[in-house]
Parts: sequence; structure tokens; C-alpha cells
Amino acid sequence: MFTRFAAALLLVATVTGHRVSAATPPPAFDAGGVMNLDLQTQLEKGLKARRPVEFQYIDEIVQLVEEGKLSRQLVVTTYLWAQARPWRKLQYFQFALQARARGLPVRLPNLNLQAVGISSNGGEHGVNTPPIPSRAPRR
Repeated sequence: MFTRFAAALLLVATVTGHRVSAATPPPAFDAGGVMNLDLQTQLEKGLKARRPVEFQYIDEIVQLVEEGKLSRQLVVTTYLWAQARPWRKLQYFQFALQARARGLPVRLPNLNLQAVGISSNGGEHGVNTPPIPSRAPRR
């Protein structure tokens, strides 16, 4: 079985003209990680965007890449890192991209309206949340 797989891999590499090596990244890496998909589709499908604000966030990131304000390599490597997370891939991507682009002269989309788990007070729990009512003493 392994020999069939190895033969098929060698045939594909020969037909496409790509060298198969563990040291060199696949040519699709520069295109967003998967062949025949543009960056926007790759991010939407790979990060499992579902809500309209998530699609809007990805649109804004892709627009920043197309305008040259944000490095494609930064976005792709952050995507590949977030892809390895078992759940909430988009949220990992959002926070990691914001952290990695902190020193760059680019303004990323505001996460207060985008990411799941950020409250309206910026994540400071207990500041603007209503107090927990005290229990009446038992008799």
C-alpha cells in the first residue's frame, strides 16, 4: 500500500515539475496554504467563518493584504498557526494577527465587535457587569 502511495506522489511531482523534499515548503504556501484557492476563500473555509462579522473581518484583512499594507507572509503564517488549534481557529487567528502586527504601521479591524469572548468593556470582567445578587440567609 505504501509503495502505491509513494509511486502516486512521485508521479504527481514528476508531472507538475515540483521537487518533493521535506526541507522545502510546498509551492502552495505562498498562495495561502492550499493550491487553487485565493487567500479570502482559504481564510473563510480554513478558519471556519460563520457569522457576518467574521466574513467582514476576513474581507478587511484581505483588502489590507491586497493594498500592500499587511504582509501576505504574516497573514499566511498566522493562518497556518491558527489552523493547528483544535477549536476557535478564527479567534486564535484574530488575536495572534493583532499581536504580531502590533509594531507595524497598519491599523487592523477592531476586535471589540468581531471576536467571540470579548465583552463590551474590552475583556475586563466585572467592571461593567451587573453585580451578583446576594443570597438571603437561610433560616
